[in-house]
Amino acid sequence: MNKREFLFLYDAKDCIPNGDPFTGEQRYDEDTQTALVSDVRLKRYIRDFIDYNSGKEWLDENRDKIFYSDKSGKKTTGSRASEISPKKKNIDNLEDLKNKCIDVRLFGVVVAGKNSGEYNTQLTGAVQFKMFNRTLNKVFLPTTQNTSIMLSSKNNEQGAIATFSYLPYGLFSCIGYFNSNIGKENGVTEDDLDKMKIALWNEINTKNTRSKNSQQSRLMIEIEYIDDYYKIPDIEYSIGLKNEKKFKYRKFDDIKGDLDFSKLEKFLNNSKDFIKMVRIYIDKFSFNKDFLKVDKELKGKVKYFTI
Repeated sequence: MNKREFLFLYDAKDCIPNGDPFTGEQRYDEDTQTALVSDVRLKRYIRDFIDYNSGKEWLDENRDKIFYSDKSGKKTTGSRASEISPKKKNIDNLEDLKNKCIDVRLFGVVVAGKNSGEYNTQLTGAVQFKMFNRTLNKVFLPTTQNTSIMLSSKNNEQGAIATFSYLPYGLFSCIGYFNSNIGKENGVTEDDLDKMKIALWNEINTKNTRSKNSQQSRLMIEIEYIDDYYKIPDIEYSIGLKNEKKFKYRKFDDIKGDLDFSKLEKFLNNSKDFIKMVRIYIDKFSFNKDFLKVDKELKGKVKYFTI
């Protein structure tokens, strides 16, 4: 398996794509006026989709368990590890966890055992996302109020008003990296990466909570390199906006015509000798096939997939 980079675009409308764990407010960079989504949030989408779909034919119940599973309840990492891979003689528990858990292979794990029968171990993941991924467009976060009324006692209602902010519209540009050397050590397969892409794309589209609905996967570009040491610089800035309408976008159709792929096209064309394959996954309602203008020498390496 070869080194890869993933460039993923998804948008969010009238929701809170990634709330701060302490305040619940949408993560926001005031200096750049962009909304942020963390790597932890993206990995949680992937874990949740695979976890919720366990038992389906496309998943292997022996290899596609989720270590950090919401289904397991509130457990320490030590107790969760012992549940999946009990400590026994002649058993390499870390290897066992890798073999059984797809999120361990992809994203790594830290196990801190404290009780009898538990153990300590850790592993670096083969896939990492950028710590914070930003909206391409500048955004502001308006505030609004929400009321709730609870029955505190018989014939006695108690009300409360909460103030919160939300994102009117943002198109996020997210970056992921696959390290082939770590992938080999972790036993990552092509099937694992395919499941990761399926999970990220579909969980964003189907997340049905008050703060996470109205999101849509739009575009995923997977660049597979020939050279494990080559890297396109600043690929997260390779898609931009021309004539940006600051704070004015409210849906994808508003922003689509302003998207500028010229820098990405230049990066890809200048890197064609180092690229084995470019896989482009598109939402059929958002992009047409062959929308990227690439050199003839690279065109045969570019494959489009409509979702």
